[in-house]
Amino acid sequence: MERTDTTKNLNFLALNEQDIIVMDKIRDLPENSAYTTEHVLVMICTTGKIQFDYDGQLTTVHKGELFLGVPGSVVSDYMVSPDFDCKLIAVKPTEVMASRELHTMIINSMLHIKTHPVARLTETDAEDVFAYHDLICRRIRLAEHRYKNGEVRSLINAFLLRMVGIMDSGTEVKETESSVRGEQLVEKFVWMVNEDCGRNRLVEYYADRLNITSKYLSTLVRIILGRTPMDVIKVVTMKEIERRLRYTDDSIKQISQAMNFPNTSFFGKYFKQHSGMTPNSYRKKYHK
Repeated sequence: MERTDTTKNLNFLALNEQDIIVMDKIRDLPENSAYTTEHVLVMICTTGKIQFDYDGQLTTVHKGELFLGVPGSVVSDYMVSPDFDCKLIAVKPTEVMASRELHTMIINSMLHIKTHPVARLTETDAEDVFAYHDLICRRIRLAEHRYKNGEVRSLINAFLLRMVGIMDSGTEVKETESSVRGEQLVEKFVWMVNEDCGRNRLVEYYADRLNITSKYLSTLVRIILGRTPMDVIKVVTMKEIERRLRYTDDSIKQISQAMNFPNTSFFGKYFKQHSGMTPNSYRKKYHK
């Protein structure tokens, strides 16, 4: 049966600004650019091929192959064939962390994915990938309704779980006792940060709770997540602040106190530094 491409004329879609980005075609890539990824990147090469440097590793993605990139990785020096095209979905870590199952699965597979970011799609895999991509596109294009964001995020979570499953399938990932313990420590760290909702923002606080040094925790998080502990803390903190600003009637002072900031002035500076907006401006724009 021929697959119906419902996104034939689609080039770019985004949900909640830049948190979730879906692209059906890639055109006019800037030459020889290098950037650090802020998203979980899923790229499916549909025609031609692309070659690039991925964290110092020469990586080539051919037609019918899947590339899965993790946040905090550097992509540079890419070249594409004249007929190259792909489908792409980019998801901010805040969306990944919202799903406990997805977050745990990605952490457990992170070392393998980081060193083996490309997988050949079977016919069944390809059908699933395109079906998910088309469905996500259709749901994002729908008119706004009260369940739209939750529906799209659920689809994204299911899509990413399927992608990680494809990356892991048929591959024996050798784990040493130390690597398993390292992954467990990082998983506990991220879980504790999420549990605290960003109210504790010192790396030392979490290192003490894990009975390890801050330096060792930083090393583990960088290796496994490709980010710093402060990056993880910032993501969770900002997500909680934004939630309170958008969906509660708490005053700025009340939110500042609930998030353990020393005063509203410091709270305002922290939020503006990481969002580019004051808390009041953000609330006026997004408060529902």
